[in-house]
Amino acid sequence: MTYPKNTPPKKAHPTNAHPTKTQPEKETQDSTPVNSQAYLILLLLFTGVFCNAMIVPFMGFFIIDELGRDPWEISIYVGLVSVLTLLMNRQFGERFDKGARVRPLIAISAFAFLTATATLSLYPAYWVIIGFISICFSFSNASTSLMYSFGRAYAEQQGMAITTYNSYLRSMTSLGWMIAPALSFFIAGQWGNSFVFYTAASLAVLWVVLWFCVVPSDFTAAAKEPSSQQASSQSRSLNHGLYLASAACLFIAGAHILTSAALPLYFTQEAKLPTYAPGLAFSIKCLTEVAVILLIPYAMQKFSARTALYAATLIAMPTFYILSQVNSIPQLVAGAALEGLYYGIFAGVSITFVQSFANGRLGRATSLYMNSLFLGGMLGNVSMGLIASAYSYQTAIQLSLVIITVALVILIASRRSDRALENSLSV
Repeated sequence: MTYPKNTPPKKAHPTNAHPTKTQPEKETQDSTPVNSQAYLILLLLFTGVFCNAMIVPFMGFFIIDELGRDPWEISIYVGLVSVLTLLMNRQFGERFDKGARVRPLIAISAFAFLTATATLSLYPAYWVIIGFISICFSFSNASTSLMYSFGRAYAEQQGMAITTYNSYLRSMTSLGWMIAPALSFFIAGQWGNSFVFYTAASLAVLWVVLWFCVVPSDFTAAAKEPSSQQASSQSRSLNHGLYLASAACLFIAGAHILTSAALPLYFTQEAKLPTYAPGLAFSIKCLTEVAVILLIPYAMQKFSARTALYAATLIAMPTFYILSQVNSIPQLVAGAALEGLYYGIFAGVSITFVQSFANGRLGRATSLYMNSLFLGGMLGNVSMGLIASAYSYQTAIQLSLVIITVALVILIASRRSDRALENSLSV
């Protein structure tokens, strides 16, 4: 099998043109179709996400159930992995932007995961988890951000539709997280906790094999340096826009996780719905989300990513209210479908929106995007426990209305960065 090398985009740019999209744009229809190598990249991403998704939600359960540690000791592990993952995302993004080869970086993630799961299979001790496993998992967690940058750069070089391929990348992540956590707990219930690590290690071998076969040995991010005149005029406004776009994603992710974490307990304890209600809502939400993500590229032929994010936040507002008032299964079905709709729109276009402010630093923009989702999710989870303890699970869901409103305000404020960028590019 031969792999494409670093070839220039099939659509040549004029020599004086800025080499990347610098603002949200509508998807064009005259792009190169997705090729077989692009599908293999999607498979590689799915495998890596699936491996990580098997372990991330399972580790807390394992520390309590298998090792017999206290709940507060989970916080040490989670906090350590969280900080290290944020650092690794940033480090991988910077190396990508500086022209480092992608193949060794992905290898670090895959082999780190294989080493961690093999170690846990043989020697599952708490202090090994804290001192060694946490470092390995921070490297493997950073693979998702790197794969997003790799996939986007490959799509650009091949002249493929960026929003379309980004939506495919994001759908692989959603699909992996839909299946893997449930599989982990099923395996633990049927054959014991250790078999989760045996299975994850086996899948890690597949991850390594796919890495070896799929990632071109010499692939790097194409050099994308703006002219000195552009750099001086863009630097301030572009960074401003990038951070505002990431902040909007952080608040949307925070509102989403705050609601998602509170819903199962709200349904069963406060709304007094049957015990199957949370699972039903989750299934409807996930199916709707994946379907919307896959349909987003068609909408992007007429609308910009910014417009789609406006729509997502406006749909989220009544969604949170409906979910906070659910007291029957039909209401639950409607609320879950709306939740999948707004979050599917967000997931399908948010990475494209943030990357539109990259200014040739795609890895940095993507790592900021991933870190914003990660931080938003972490803050949402922590906030849910505090709010529910002080008030109720319903209150936690209703607070998401305030958070999503803040996200909408930030999106509107970031529009000024679009105009500043347009003006600088016309210089």
